[in-house]
Amino acid sequence: MSAKNAIALFFSVFMVAAVSAAPETSGASASGSTFQTLVKLVQNGGTVMYILILISFLAMCLVFFYLLSIRTSFIVPPSFIVRSREAIDKKDFELLAEICSNEPSPAAAIVAAGARIFLKSKNNYQMVRDAVEDEGARQAARLWNKIQALQDIAVVAPMVGLLGTVVGMIKSFFNLNQDVATPRPTVIASGVSMALTTTAAGLIIGIAAMIFYSIFRARINKILTTLEEECNALAVEMMVSDIDSDSPF
Repeated sequence: MSAKNAIALFFSVFMVAAVSAAPETSGASASGSTFQTLVKLVQNGGTVMYILILISFLAMCLVFFYLLSIRTSFIVPPSFIVRSREAIDKKDFELLAEICSNEPSPAAAIVAAGARIFLKSKNNYQMVRDAVEDEGARQAARLWNKIQALQDIAVVAPMVGLLGTVVGMIKSFFNLNQDVATPRPTVIASGVSMALTTTAAGLIIGIAAMIFYSIFRARINKILTTLEEECNALAVEMMVSDIDSDSPF
């Protein structure tokens, strides 16, 4: 999914809920009524609603950050692969190590781990492969940990909404016991409104966060496949080049 489509999906989840909550109007007043309805919903949600707004802002920032950082061109730069392959073809493994040290990508870290072992022990190919696999596992774990925050938001946001539900119901029963002169529906209306508003907001944020977590999880799976293929290919080329250099023919 492209960045443009992902951003559109993010905002559409919230806009659908907002439009559904707005009263039916016609003409130019529709957008104004929707905005006023959103403001009223935030006010009805109380303090818990402001916490949910903060959580939604954090989720939106994470989505933008992941769209920029979780890309194949960032994790497995094509220019790095080309330069590394050229260094291997020249059998210049010191140059390969230098190229890896100047490249901050995960692919460079994996190839650098294999290159360091290769320079120390050219005849131990199993150690080179083990170094590449171990570093690859570490880089994959870092990618998975990076998007874990989005999954945490998908879990925490509905729970915060549920907290608002409990607070709203407590508020309703407290007002019911304190104000005996006011009609009961009027007394409990504000508490029930808070309960329903925070519940809906928490669910909306949680659903949106889970959708994007699934999108980035699929993207990471695809990127890791490319990362494994490219790094394994470079490791094999290092081994083959050393065999060719030792051959008398």
